Amino acid sequence: MTKDKDATVVRLDDARSGAFASLESFLAAVDSATAYAFQPIVHVDTGIAHGYEALLRGVDRLGLTPIGALFDLAHHRGWLGPLERLLQGKAIDAFAEIPSDTARLFLNVDARRVAAAEAVAEEIAERLDARGIARDRFCLEIPETQDLATGDGALGVFRRLKEAGGHLALDDFGQGYSRLRLLHEHQPDYVKIDRYFISGVSAEPKKRLFLSRILDVMHVFGIRMVAEGVETEAEFRTCKDLGFDLAQGFLIQHPTTDRSALRTVYPVVERIVQTERRNRSGDVGLVREQIDRLPPLFADIDMVEVFEAFRRHGELTLFPVVDRDGVPLGVIREVDLKTYVYSPFGRDLMANKTYGKQLRDLVRPCPVAAVETPVEKILELFAHHAETPGVLMVEQGRYAGFMGSIAILRAVHEKNLAAARDQNPLTRLPGNLSIGDWVAEALADTGTGRVLAYFDFDNFKPFNDSYGFRQGDRAIQLFAELMQKAFGGGDTFLGHVGGDDFFAGFTGPAAADVQAEVGALLDRFRHEVESFYEPEARRRGFLEATGRDGLARRFGLLTCSAGLLVLPAGRPAVAVDRAMAEIARLKKTAKAGGRRLAVSELAG
Repeated sequence: MTKDKDATVVRLDDARSGAFASLESFLAAVDSATAYAFQPIVHVDTGIAHGYEALLRGVDRLGLTPIGALFDLAHHRGWLGPLERLLQGKAIDAFAEIPSDTARLFLNVDARRVAAAEAVAEEIAERLDARGIARDRFCLEIPETQDLATGDGALGVFRRLKEAGGHLALDDFGQGYSRLRLLHEHQPDYVKIDRYFISGVSAEPKKRLFLSRILDVMHVFGIRMVAEGVETEAEFRTCKDLGFDLAQGFLIQHPTTDRSALRTVYPVVERIVQTERRNRSGDVGLVREQIDRLPPLFADIDMVEVFEAFRRHGELTLFPVVDRDGVPLGVIREVDLKTYVYSPFGRDLMANKTYGKQLRDLVRPCPVAAVETPVEKILELFAHHAETPGVLMVEQGRYAGFMGSIAILRAVHEKNLAAARDQNPLTRLPGNLSIGDWVAEALADTGTGRVLAYFDFDNFKPFNDSYGFRQGDRAIQLFAELMQKAFGGGDTFLGHVGGDDFFAGFTGPAAADVQAEVGALLDRFRHEVESFYEPEARRRGFLEATGRDGLARRFGLLTCSAGLLVLPAGRPAVAVDRAMAEIARLKKTAKAGGRRLAVSELAG
């Protein structure tokens, strides 16, 4: 075995030629050279750390790169089982030092080991028990890039793991082989979408469409979706809007071997969530009105106190459960205690410390959302968790209250009523209040590229005066329909300012693409609205009507002009008044001399 000065580096060529003479020397070298770093996996709505993935470091000190070479060598020598047991022990021991008693450990296991060894689940469970870590805090990750043989043996391992209280995640989903049988027969608790689909997702409509469909299917199965490799605010915001439950990546925290550097709540996510303005002004008030301030129970209290809490609050059927920092863990339901209450010695047995049953063992998972979350998203969270009694609400990552099913539906109803009052009765498009909210959010979201488009008809008054308001309404409805056909999908917001003024907001696409699509819309409207005129007016190409000055004049046929204000990603914050003044200037420029389209970039 060839080593360098610190006696820890084994050269790759030596390893290939037999430097690891025995299993004992191999395990000793691995144990000495390697360590585990951890990277948080956080809730996208709150920044609360749901878990930490253990990532092996130091394999390069053995001269084996990439990391897979270590496992390939062990598999070739017949040492994969002992290697996995060593590394699992190192990961669990390191995880036990993280200052959290609720987060989950996400640990990759070589698929060849899972497929061949029936004792994997039991080995992991024994190690967790030895360190006092609840089994439901462990999640086994299976990389999709490894060709897992999903036979009865492998599926049996997953079944026993879940029966023991553990969880299962598919890693790198979309990069390699699809685990369709695993999804069907033993649904994983998590699916982690590969970084390839996350990179640049805010600017790539095809990726967003693909991911939205995948998310819909997985949520129907009750699977939590994790966005891997999130590196920018734009990627995070897009993943959050698409419906990802959890996120992981450099934006949140780089992997670290310093366990004290790991947090319970991540400020970067809190800050991003707090700056989101979409529906903020109305929804926060609606949510606060509907929140039920149920008193929480701390997870480490004695079971006698739990029974006493239900006795004192006989009207309650559940209590939120939080850790000592106020971070919600789930709920304890009265129905879950009835088995013990109604059995002859059940309550005494629960209160017996020797028996060992604690409140933490009876906590049921419950979705969590921030008070700033749009009510539609809260409803979506509730709908995707069929057995949940409601949603736990947090503020700055700490418990703030609970929304049951009736409270959620009441908030949605109030939101719909407010939207109906703001909606333009002619076109059914959102009105000025919704437009103002969207613009405020767009200006606050400096990490995402946006384009603001303002539309205004040309020669509308003489057309309306000549053909009457009904024909004028038809022209307005025509433009609304054409605009919805052109931009009705994706991340585009459409609004009706009033009269013959419209608004569209674009998130993500390049300004040049938006300009081309807007130009095409203006051409379609000009062409189709000509049919509203009498044949003679179409032939002449103008109308004779009285102008605002009271004098008879010739006016061109009805067209539309647009001003496009480009807000590039990475810009500094821009005041609303400045943006609106620039849009007004662009509209005048577009209408002057028949240009019909004016574009400007507001970079700062």
